[in-house]
Amino acid sequence: MPPSPTPTSFIPKKPLDSSTTYHESGSFGFLFFISLFIFIASVVAAGGVFGYETFLRNSIASKQDSLQKEQAAFDPDQINQLVRLDSRINNAKTLFASHVAPSAIFAFLSQQTLQNVQFSNFQYSLNADGSASISLSGVADGFATVALQSDQFNAASQVLRDVVFSGVDNSGQGRVNFSVAANIDASLINYSKNLGNPNFALPVTTPTQTASTTPATSTPQQSPSN
Repeated sequence: MPPSPTPTSFIPKKPLDSSTTYHESGSFGFLFFISLFIFIASVVAAGGVFGYETFLRNSIASKQDSLQKEQAAFDPDQINQLVRLDSRINNAKTLFASHVAPSAIFAFLSQQTLQNVQFSNFQYSLNADGSASISLSGVADGFATVALQSDQFNAASQVLRDVVFSGVDNSGQGRVNFSVAANIDASLINYSKNLGNPNFALPVTTPTQTASTTPATSTPQQSPSN
């Protein structure tokens, strides 16, 4: 007796799991929504960048046209003359700010020299920082006067620095010889800083004689009392 054939059926024996199918379809839909959102955001961002770039190009082109029109309204030769004039003015300011007037030293010495002191020799040299070094030779009527003159110079510490008295010697006839070395602050001899100062002495010239900035002798005209 032949074996009986196995019955064939396309009907599932077990019911389908609806929860699994729904879960898979729900996950796919969420991922699709996220991807779609990112795609739309990228398109919008790209469009915004393109639009902003176009705006910038148009703005630059407009400003360049406006600049060319403004430049065309001016005379190039006149502009070059103004540029050269500005350069000359700046150079003049630089020279004026660094100009040195040693004549202010004489005005200062005339105010600080005692009545019984006379300077017979004066030398000075400019330093790189704008200050000056001076060397004086003088005579006084006694050692006490030399000491008082030293105190007078040291009291002017804002202008005179590193004051050194040397070579104090009795020359006879009641006279005492001495020498002085000191540094002058740059503020005293700077022309622009002292312009307008009533105590600032300017060089005086005449048709027959020219004032010298480094004379061999210097005799103060007026001195403070002891």
